[in-house]
Amino acid sequence: MVSKYSGRCRCGNVTYTISGEPVWNMSCHCNWCQTTSGSAFRTFVLFKETDLEISGDSLSSYEDTTTDHGRPMINQFCRNCGTQIGINVPNMNTRHISIGTLDQRRDIEIKDNIWWQEALKFVSFPINSDVYKTGYWNGTGEKIIK
Repeated sequence: MVSKYSGRCRCGNVTYTISGEPVWNMSCHCNWCQTTSGSAFRTFVLFKETDLEISGDSLSSYEDTTTDHGRPMINQFCRNCGTQIGINVPNMNTRHISIGTLDQRRDIEIKDNIWWQEALKFVSFPINSDVYKTGYWNGTGEKIIK
């Protein structure tokens, strides 16, 4: 596989390479992302599963089937250092990769923000971003800010 992107957990026990381009770059402000990350929001780059190759230790995971938005989510992380590599959503052919684990994270631009209605009050959005009231699936979603 010819790598366009690469990444790793903090301790280096889990590494990955990605051969394709991102499908979507976004920040999610939903309550689930806040509580599972311990932060105000999570920022992801979605890649096709077929473009992703994970090496080293196998990922640990936590599957949550009781999310507020009704979609099961599998949080994936390094079993040694706890770095959150990303999320796998059943029935999707893409993987959410946490932007902070990408070696090329400074080159990625984030334009979309989802779940504005659950965003914390101190969070602001860049002028050129698209902000959606809730989710944004397959071209649907109510835009709040453009």
